[in-house]
Amino acid sequence: MKTWKKVGLGTVTLASVALLAACGGGSSKSDAGRAPQLAIPTDITTLDSTLNTDTYSNIFIGNTEEGAMRVNSDGKAVPALAESVTASSDGLTYDIKLRSGLKWSNGTPLTAKDFVYAWQRAVNPATGSQYAYLLGNIQNANKIMGLKTATQADLDTLGVKAVSDTELKVTLTQPTPYFDFLLAESVYYPLNQQFVEKYGKEYGTSSDKTLYCGPFVFKGSGWTGTNESFKLVKNKDYYDPSSVKSNEVDYQVVKNPTTAVQLFKQGKLDQVGLGTPDLYNANKGYTKNAKLISLKESTTDYIEYNQTGKGTSNPTAAKALQNQKIREALNLATDRQSIVENSTAGSSVATGFTPAGMAKTSTGEDFAKYAAQPYTYDVAKAKTLWEEGLKEIGATSVNLSYETDADSPTAKTQADFLQTSLAKALPGLTITEKIVPFQQRLKDSAAHNFDMVNSLWGGDYAEPSTFLQLFAAGSGYNDGGFVNSAYQAAWTKASTMPDVTNDAARDADYKAAEQALYDQASINPIYFRTTPALTNPNMTGLDFHGTGLSYDLKSVYINK
Repeated sequence: MKTWKKVGLGTVTLASVALLAACGGGSSKSDAGRAPQLAIPTDITTLDSTLNTDTYSNIFIGNTEEGAMRVNSDGKAVPALAESVTASSDGLTYDIKLRSGLKWSNGTPLTAKDFVYAWQRAVNPATGSQYAYLLGNIQNANKIMGLKTATQADLDTLGVKAVSDTELKVTLTQPTPYFDFLLAESVYYPLNQQFVEKYGKEYGTSSDKTLYCGPFVFKGSGWTGTNESFKLVKNKDYYDPSSVKSNEVDYQVVKNPTTAVQLFKQGKLDQVGLGTPDLYNANKGYTKNAKLISLKESTTDYIEYNQTGKGTSNPTAAKALQNQKIREALNLATDRQSIVENSTAGSSVATGFTPAGMAKTSTGEDFAKYAAQPYTYDVAKAKTLWEEGLKEIGATSVNLSYETDADSPTAKTQADFLQTSLAKALPGLTITEKIVPFQQRLKDSAAHNFDMVNSLWGGDYAEPSTFLQLFAAGSGYNDGGFVNSAYQAAWTKASTMPDVTNDAARDADYKAAEQALYDQASINPIYFRTTPALTNPNMTGLDFHGTGLSYDLKSVYINK
């Protein structure tokens, strides 16, 4: 998120769920019963569940708020705020019965109307929710999202109704076999209308301007919007407090990975990633109160090309990236294996957009293997296409900016490698690095304010649509603004009747979508991310999900 999420569709099975529980080892006197100490590598962006787009903010949203469903440690969607979720035989109607006595963290009742308000707010074009597309199968959602402005009368047509304080009826436009998992997504979380409207645009900008219904709340001053350390404490109004194993979980922002490793060795962090080759090689043998684990993230690192013809002050760059041969040349000149070896630890070369190990086909094959495309490294072919493309746009040279995150050493190493290697492979090409903070990169991407941008996407659920719907019409995540009719046709088939309920047919449609992305060089997939990490063996119950809420804190505690 861009990076997060999880589902099984039909015979698709859940994958990429690593349970970091019962890691073994004895507890120490200094560890016994204390609060787990964890970190994120960049600042929280927002606590607004409707507007959030990034993994790190979602950790706090997903642990202080909750939806009708929650994905458990086994990767299954189970009732959370809901007592039960029941689908009709045709899959078009869902009855959601909420638990009785639900409360917000300010003591006010949480009712079915809070879900209706939240979902209406998400699809309202005025809100600007980039995740609203996840509600697209709810009756009239796409119609409302397609409006320039929406009145309350328009919003009232959305297919969700409060039958009573504890019952919701949801009407879909077509069967959605993974709808239970969507109900666990943060854009589906309820919101208290009175509280949200009290703060308006300030809602979610700090912890005291956010209302909670999940297992934790922020302690004291919490997150002020700028501070880089904060504590979560058990929510006394949570419906199931006995399932929350720690009274407190401490977090800090540690932007330098080397600093994070040192804090781990000092006992000030209970888990730390070893995401670069240098960090991994220097610390993989560290065994003092440490266990080496591997986090399979269901995340794809890829490059987007700005094909809108806008967003750059360089008209030659704009024209170049609209040329398919030039994009193909850039893809062919990308040495993915060297990038993986020199800038990551444990990741694998991308063979498509949907990552390996996330979802399976109807026959049980890894979908990424089934749908693999020939993203090869071929400098000779790249040079030929490059020269043909330059001739077609009437240019002899092109200067392209490459934007990536300042917060990530891996991203900077990748940028340096591409700057040199692409220019060497493609005569007349100059790559200018644009290294910006993570949050600025997200803003520039959404505004099409780039030439080439390094993006990452983590799945929302373990089914290919969580990746392959990203560039569909109306999704809000086609940052490159490309038009690919073959891709759109494949996506439309996969997401509508009859294929949406036919596993084999849907697999074939998804594969066709991957092929269309490859054929037109719409994007440039680089690698599927896996991160080695050191964890405190005395820490139990930290659930890591390759998709969805990356870290579920409900069960985490330090062994006594």
